[in-house]
Amino acid sequence: MLAGACASKASLSDGGSSEMVRVPAARYPLGTADAHPDLPKAPAGALPLHPAELTVARAERAWRLADERPARQVQLSAFALDRYEVTNAEYRRFLEGGAATHARCHPAEPKEKDHTPRYWRDFNPLLADPAYAKTAPFNAQTFRADDGPVVGVDWFDAYAYAAWAGKRLPTEAEWEAACRGPDGRRWPWGDEWRWGLANVGGERRGTDVPAKGHEKDGFIYPAKVGSFPGGRSALGCDDLAGNVAEWVADWYAPSAYATGRDVDPTGPAEGTERVVRGGSSQSAPSQVRCSARAAREPEFRTFTLGFRCARDR
Repeated sequence: MLAGACASKASLSDGGSSEMVRVPAARYPLGTADAHPDLPKAPAGALPLHPAELTVARAERAWRLADERPARQVQLSAFALDRYEVTNAEYRRFLEGGAATHARCHPAEPKEKDHTPRYWRDFNPLLADPAYAKTAPFNAQTFRADDGPVVGVDWFDAYAYAAWAGKRLPTEAEWEAACRGPDGRRWPWGDEWRWGLANVGGERRGTDVPAKGHEKDGFIYPAKVGSFPGGRSALGCDDLAGNVAEWVADWYAPSAYATGRDVDPTGPAEGTERVVRGGSSQSAPSQVRCSARAAREPEFRTFTLGFRCARDR
């Protein structure tokens, strides 16, 4: 879905009042053929391992980027994707406008589930202590600002919001295609890492950056959506690298797009973990590459994890 020109950059209106970008039907490059330059070309076998080799052996799977393989081309149908991550203001309208009815929830959602984000409650009792609060790098509003991405939501929350808004969660293939564009970029903006184009690393200031002329992003936690327009993807989506990681529709499989289909591929029919994409404010640059994958149990909630929605076109 990401062919050439971006009629995709025209905005669309939806029930949640968020902007969407159009992603045209086309063939897109997904997965990776990359490997870590320090990875040994052959395993150590039965030989004793020295400390440095032991570190390499433990990291081998990650360095081989095994779950991002194979690199391939797939055909995607046209769809639309939210330009930004779903915000607290948008999610609040969902809670006020029908979340309690559970009319649009996933059939496997736990009974008596509450869709309130974890951090909209008093999640850290120590914050009530004035002495502790002075030393905390966050406060009760850090994860609740209207223009910030909603976090502390699990996969079932994301699914229910998307259904309420007349949308759905993107498939893993759709998410990656929107991130990489038709030219298969490593990061949304291109193949070279550049500080300041994404909210990563968890730093407050950029004083430890060795490269002159470059600063880190200035945010320990999620920034308001759209804070890094220089990191916008070729198709017009913001914050696909960093800020908050994002739930997608698919079950996780050790090999991406496990069905093997070359047209609108999806994950397996069942599993124990759902796919998470994009990395967060706490991630390293390698973890926010467009092809990087992670997985979490559907009930998992954390301050680094939110979502955005898709819609068929």
